[in-house]
Amino acid sequence: MFELFGILALIAVGVVVFGVIAIVAGLIKLVLKIALIPVVLLFKGIGLLIGALVVLFVVGPLVFGIGLVVLIPLLILGAMIWAGVALVT
Repeated sequence: MFELFGILALIAVGVVVFGVIAIVAGLIKLVLKIALIPVVLLFKGIGLLIGALVVLFVVGPLVFGIGLVVLIPLLILGAMIWAGVALVT
């Protein structure tokens, strides 16, 4: 009977020790998360800056070139409409 109580006491102490270690680890994790918020924001800011530069230097000229290609037919169409309106009036 005492062996059973000894095993149960050992299990209870193990559970308490494991619980304390889990709580301490959770608190350390929380403190590190809060302490590293500026670092995370810095990396997100750097990523946003790199993304903005990619958009500015890669996507910008691409859209500008497509705009120029589309602009010429639109200018021709506008000129034809203007000429038609000028001819009728």
